Parts: sequence; structure tokens; C-alpha cells
Amino acid sequence: MRFKLFIAIALFFDAGICRAPGDVKAHSVSTSRQFIVFGTEVGVRGAMCDLAERTKADLLQIFALPDAWKTPLIINLDYPQANLPELLPAHLDFSQIGSGLKLQLNLLVTGDLNGREVQRELLRAILLEMIYRSRPNVAAGTPYTTPPDWLVDGVLQLAPGHDSDEAAQLLASLVVADKISPLEEVVRQKRDLLDPASRKMHDAYAMALVQLLLDSPDGRRNVVHYLNDLPDAPNDAMADLQAHFPSVLGAASGRWWALSVARLSATDRYRILSAEETSKQVERLLRIFIPGPDGKGKDYALNEYARYLKLPASRRALLEASQEFLVLSARAHPSYRLIVQEYYALTSLLARGKTKRVSARLERVAGYRAAVDGQGRDIDDYVNWFEATQLKTMSGAFSEVLKAASEEENGPPRRRDAISVYLDSIEASL
Repeated sequence: MRFKLFIAIALFFDAGICRAPGDVKAHSVSTSRQFIVFGTEVGVRGAMCDLAERTKADLLQIFALPDAWKTPLIINLDYPQANLPELLPAHLDFSQIGSGLKLQLNLLVTGDLNGREVQRELLRAILLEMIYRSRPNVAAGTPYTTPPDWLVDGVLQLAPGHDSDEAAQLLASLVVADKISPLEEVVRQKRDLLDPASRKMHDAYAMALVQLLLDSPDGRRNVVHYLNDLPDAPNDAMADLQAHFPSVLGAASGRWWALSVARLSATDRYRILSAEETSKQVERLLRIFIPGPDGKGKDYALNEYARYLKLPASRRALLEASQEFLVLSARAHPSYRLIVQEYYALTSLLARGKTKRVSARLERVAGYRAAVDGQGRDIDDYVNWFEATQLKTMSGAFSEVLKAASEEENGPPRRRDAISVYLDSIEASL
């Protein structure tokens, strides 16, 4: 009954606003009946229904949620009109009407319509319905809270089947250069204010943040609670996130943020790291962060195990470091592969509390690593010297010799009279 009522309301609004009286747009309904698409040809409407359903299915899979929608989403498709040049390419209208909430997405169908941008607007509308699903009686005129940009873009990046190699390579370059943006900056960033290059970086950071929240203890449940509480959230977006995810965004949020970025930077495992990239990754993993009972913690060098091994959180930290070394071994530069594998074995032993001969093995692998680092620097110095000493243009000192050799090889110029051409053709056929 409620679904039919929304159909009637949608037809009323569509007929009264977008069309002449009595001229009602045709419409299509998606398989879950949540999406009602008006306008254009039936093929376009069907494609939009399919895109909306796939976008919702990806979201539900990422958050491990059932499909429990309550408010239908009206998708109004229009072609550009000369008498309405002010129409926006995409506009989301969310308002309170007498029978409940009205959620409508207006889209202009043009030749350069970007499917990714359409999917972004669909996801924003679906998340908005989830946020207000338990708040059907919002007073008219109340401002609505939209999902943050990092959440929308992070979910799009993590969607099943999406190629995240470009984002992973971008994150890898930031990790190697040690230029990871602060988490607070990512949370407060508005995507519409960014240029195309900065948007790609924002998408990569958003993917890392959403993955960090999902991997935290009770992550998916806390994400749902975070969405439900958004209308009552304080103005401080970072403080609101920390309140919902204290385990990873508490006192040690910077450490967990850097770890999440580093993990997702390794998703392009088919690409072998350079010697310099591998060395920097190893250097980072040799610092073990041990959180304390109060949420604060301290960094220790791996060989300082006598100081941190008795701390309660040391075993988990060492297991995580061991896993990181295991992942790195698949992509490490060949000259560092044995080093990475040895560090993996040593962190695994320390995680089990075994310290016999660990000190000697750490000294031995440190010496081997120093030798490989030195060889890498020597190779880089030689390559840089070789490139610097190469002439960019020809000196001309041997021009005459080269010219004479070329003339001798080619012989005198051939005659083009009829008899000469005939003799040349006979010679060529022999």
C-alpha cells in the first residue's frame, strides 16, 4: 500500500513540475522496488534500474547488511532543455511531505554522462535513506545531514569488481615519500572543491579510511551506528568519528591511519617494488608500535624486544608486523627478498615468546641489509654518473667519415633513363 502511495505521489510531482498537465512520464521499477525511474526511453530506464540495484548490492555486501529499505528513491531522468538552462546535471532532493519522506534524484541525460558520477549520486541517496530510515517523522524545514564525501568515495573504491590498482599505486608513492596526509584533513575534505588530480588522491585516502573502520573491532556494526547517529552528530567531524571508533581512532589514530594506508598501497601485488621502495618499507616495519592500557603507546625498534616483549599488547603488534613482512615478501625487490623473509621468521618467533639466538640472527640480517643498501647506493651513483656524462647532441667530429662510409655503401647515384631502369630491374630479378 505504501509503495503504491509513493508511486501516486511521484506521478503527481512529476506531472506538476516537469511535464504539461495530463502528460505523465513513463516509469520503470527496479527488482527490489526501491528505485522508481521516470522519463526517457525504456532501455535507459532499465539501465538506470540495474545500476541502482548493483550500487546498493555492493554497499550491502561491504557492510554485511540485509536489504531493509523503507523509503523509495525516485530517479527522474530528463534531457537538457533550451528553456531550462539552469538545470543541474545531478540534484538530490530530500524533503518531508505529508505521508513521510520524499527522496528524489534528478539527472540530466547527456552524451557525456559519467557513469561513475551517477553511481556516486545514487550511493549518496541510498546512504541518506539508511541514515533517516529510523527517523520517518522529521519535522518539515529541518536541515538534513548528508553522508560525508570520504564515506561515499571509500565505498565506491571498495566495491566488488572495482579496479583499485591506480589508488593503490598512488598510496604506495605517498608511503615511500612519507607524505601521508593527516587523517583530520581527509575527514573534513570536500570533494567538489578539489581539482581532478586531488580528487584521485582523495578517493585513495577515502578507501583507506573506510577499510580501516571496517577492519576495526565490531567495525561494520559501528559503521551502521555512525550512520544512524549522523543527524545528531556534533560539528566536529573528527571527534564524532573518534567517539564511534575509539579502538583505532583514539590516542594512536595516526599510527593506525598510516598502517591502513600502507596496507592498501600493497594491493597491486603483481608489481615488484624497487630496491629503494623495499628498503623504505623494511625500515618502516622495523619500528614496532606497542599500545598501552590507556590507549597511548610507544615505538620500539625490533631488536629492543627485551624492553617490550612483556607488555600485554606486544604479541598482537608482533603478529601484525609478521603479517606485513609476509605481504612485503611477495613484492620485495629480489636483492631484499631473503632479508624480508628472515624478518618475517624473527617477528613470528618473538610473537610466540621465543628469543633463543634471535639477537644473533638480528645482527646478521642487519649486516646483510647494510651491505645490500650500500650496493644499491653504488648502483644509483653509477647510473646517475652514466646519465650525466652522456652527450645530448652529436659532436660532429666524425661527420665526414660517416658521410664517406655512407656514400661508399650506397654507391654512385643511379641513372633514371629507360635503358638504365630496365637493366636495374633485370639485376634485381637475378
